[in-house]
Amino acid sequence: MKNFALKALDLLDHARRGSQHAIEKFSSIISRTKSLKEQQAAEQRKFRELQPSKPMSPKQIQKEKTKRFEEETSRKHPDAPDILERPYSTVSGSRRVPVLVNARGVPFLRIKKPQPRNLSGVIRSKLEKRWNRIVTRDRLAVELLFAKDEDHWDRLTDTAERSTWSEGVKRALDDVYEKIRKTDRQNRELSERMWQTVLQERALARQESLERNSRH
Repeated sequence: MKNFALKALDLLDHARRGSQHAIEKFSSIISRTKSLKEQQAAEQRKFRELQPSKPMSPKQIQKEKTKRFEEETSRKHPDAPDILERPYSTVSGSRRVPVLVNARGVPFLRIKKPQPRNLSGVIRSKLEKRWNRIVTRDRLAVELLFAKDEDHWDRLTDTAERSTWSEGVKRALDDVYEKIRKTDRQNRELSERMWQTVLQERALARQESLERNSRH
């Protein structure tokens, strides 16, 4: 092994010095090595294909199902009905009553688990937007205090101008407050509509259950 290493170093040294014979031999060795690696990789792939596949555990099966479901629901189907179109007058099988869920102020109706990936994305986007507005609100509230101090100083030094430091900050702060209030109001209204949908679904589910029992 030691002699082989010395020969390899000697060959590399000659190749560096421009020996055409050494360069060709070195290139040939590299080519053969690459070919052997590719051959070994092909044999390993073939060996793996011949091996019997190991049965998946229940946990792995569920994980694969969830993964496929997320891929299938990454985008809302163009023909998917609006959730507020419920309750449907007739359904096939037992009626699945939705559950009203509050995700930190964002309401949504959960029909089953896992929930569609596109729904998770919409909820996450709404939460991020609201949080960013809260961060902006808090920052502007601090800036307003400094602006008021500047206005007070201008009055003391008789350098006050028609447009005060606090006016622009106050307008921006009021705008953020209004956007937060508007979004919260819309979420409350949506939550009320969704709750009415749940109540209607429950009533229909009870009625359909009684009708099924009466036929037996």
